[in-house]
Amino acid sequence: MSQHHVDFRSSYSVNFKEFLNTNGCMPVVRWSLSGVTPKPSNEFTLNTTSFNDKALLNNPEKIINESKNTHNLFIGIHQIIQVVLAQEKHKVARQEVTEGTFRMTKVRLETHIAAFFHHTDLRQINMGSIQRFIDYLSDQALSTPTIVGYIAQLRKVLRHLVEHGHIAQMPLFPKMKITQKPRGAFTVTEYAAILRQSKLLRQHEFAWDKPDTRFHIKPIYRRMPFEMNGLIRFMVYTFLRPGDVRQLKHKHIEIISGKFHYLRLTPPEIKRHKAPTVSLPQAVRVYKTLLAHQTAKGFGKPDDYVFFPEEHNRLRCLNTIGWLFNWILNSLGLKAGPHGADRSFYSLRHTAITFRLIFGGNIDLLTLARNARTSVEMIEKFYASTLSAEMNISLLHSKRRS
Repeated sequence: MSQHHVDFRSSYSVNFKEFLNTNGCMPVVRWSLSGVTPKPSNEFTLNTTSFNDKALLNNPEKIINESKNTHNLFIGIHQIIQVVLAQEKHKVARQEVTEGTFRMTKVRLETHIAAFFHHTDLRQINMGSIQRFIDYLSDQALSTPTIVGYIAQLRKVLRHLVEHGHIAQMPLFPKMKITQKPRGAFTVTEYAAILRQSKLLRQHEFAWDKPDTRFHIKPIYRRMPFEMNGLIRFMVYTFLRPGDVRQLKHKHIEIISGKFHYLRLTPPEIKRHKAPTVSLPQAVRVYKTLLAHQTAKGFGKPDDYVFFPEEHNRLRCLNTIGWLFNWILNSLGLKAGPHGADRSFYSLRHTAITFRLIFGGNIDLLTLARNARTSVEMIEKFYASTLSAEMNISLLHSKRRS
């Protein structure tokens, strides 16, 4: 690296103690344009002001053009991150990507990517430095799919350099083998045990054995709530994701009675899926019971949430649900599956789809995928891959009818 470079990162503070205290990297320093001796920085602040500058939003090339005009000899990661994020923000406005996707992009760019390439002239990145970045992410105990997500964001940075003539072509990227680890589903026996335990635990309060540390669960949820049993069954009868449950309100549910008896669900869009879905018949009775319970508590109005409506912080609500479900699993010794796969509240969706594949007659994957707001590819990769021959023994033993 040239010793005469100009670094435009004077206002960006990163704490390597947050990310790099385990791999012996030197601490991040704060640079200034006036040549003042760099000083160690012990604070970490995400760059949350990137979009307060309307000029940057309207002209994201401002930073790069200014650096060209001053004959900049160094292209740093932070100035490119601001440009990339400004472009991603416009994609949100055009509804090309969701706000959630943007937030994930922002976090990945402003944390590990910004930290690792803090002192790197981006024009010098090659296959070797990308491999070192992958190794660094591995040292942070990140899973392979998560690492692939970080590499995808790094590609955006480098693609920007190619598009604006800062580098001639994209560097080669190391090949990574991705091993899919589907969330473990529950067997019929395990599912029945979970339902029984969710009722039994209503009579018990969770014993917190660390009195010297703060317990993050509210006291009202430390005894298994009444609606947890209904929520578990509702998940399996409706194929919903946990994220759907967090946002689900009574106005999103319509009870359909006729030749078929089911719930029509129109939860808010998630993962680009917004089509209505239908439940299994059993969901109707579960929902009516929950609605009566919520109405007795003063809730149940169209704009009230279906589950835990008293909790206005819906992220905390989802975290609480996950903790309650883990309490049930741990008390039964079911947290880990037969092959060591970690199981969580999301595993109920996996269970719902798996049960339909087993008990749903000759249901085709396209119909199941659309109703579960996913793709056939995802069902084949993450759900059908866990089916065993014994699960469909009736089909294996069946005979053709003449």
